[in-house]
Amino acid sequence: ILITGASGMLGAALVKYFQQKYDVYATSRSNFKNNISKKFLKFDLLENTYERLFNWARPDLVIHAGAITDLDYAEENVDITHKINGESVKKFLSNTNNNPKIIFISTDAVFSDNAHMAKESDLTQPHNVYGKSKEIGENYLLVAGKPHLAIRTTILGKNLNLKKIGFLEWMINSIKVGEKITLFEDAIFTPITIWNLCDELDWIIKNEIFGTVHISSNEVISKYDLGIRICERMGLDFSLINKGSIGDFSFKAKRSKDQSLNSENYFKLSRRKNISIDDVVDSVVKNFY
Repeated sequence: ILITGASGMLGAALVKYFQQKYDVYATSRSNFKNNISKKFLKFDLLENTYERLFNWARPDLVIHAGAITDLDYAEENVDITHKINGESVKKFLSNTNNNPKIIFISTDAVFSDNAHMAKESDLTQPHNVYGKSKEIGENYLLVAGKPHLAIRTTILGKNLNLKKIGFLEWMINSIKVGEKITLFEDAIFTPITIWNLCDELDWIIKNEIFGTVHISSNEVISKYDLGIRICERMGLDFSLINKGSIGDFSFKAKRSKDQSLNSENYFKLSRRKNISIDDVVDSVVKNFY
């Protein structure tokens, strides 16, 4: 397995999870202090050809988690974002030596605000450069057909790379030092954790699934309500969390108020247990420290 984005939150978690089960090759644009990859190659997805990467890893499967995920950076760096998040898929598909299956980690951001509990069959209409770049990658896989897979999801987690900080780390660390924070009560989503997604990918690798699937929790929740529930379970002072509106903040990239995904298709197909918000909170509590 070749895993891209190994210095990112999801990529590093994938390496840690699958390294004990498979022969894992990991790559990212930069190395980092806590990198646990046994086989790692520093590689920039902006390179014109991925031949060097394929000759090194010779993968049967590529889990493509490498991406620019900073929405505001993406908005100001359109060309680079499209190349890394979208055109990279075309380069992975161009390898014909062993034709590896590609699992592309996509996003809820391919949909508009109007797509509440969006299904795989719903029309994509991204609001921002990040969503558009992921849509480009999805379209390359769509044309390529079997055996490739695009997974649309919304993830929470913790970085092994101490130079990076995500939503959960920011929220929990702020509250632990007594700092007041604001979470949006009008921004709703259907999140899962990186650890939830690793479990689902473990099943997917062993089974024949292709096309596009949504993998998310089966409940809609606001960022504010999720923050309260996580802090309650972790014994943190949730009174430090203020309610806010996404409309009160100015961003370079347009944010969708409704990021919810309908994942019924995947869980019906796989016959696996749906992921509830309680499961998500349990996963955070279990894995965060």
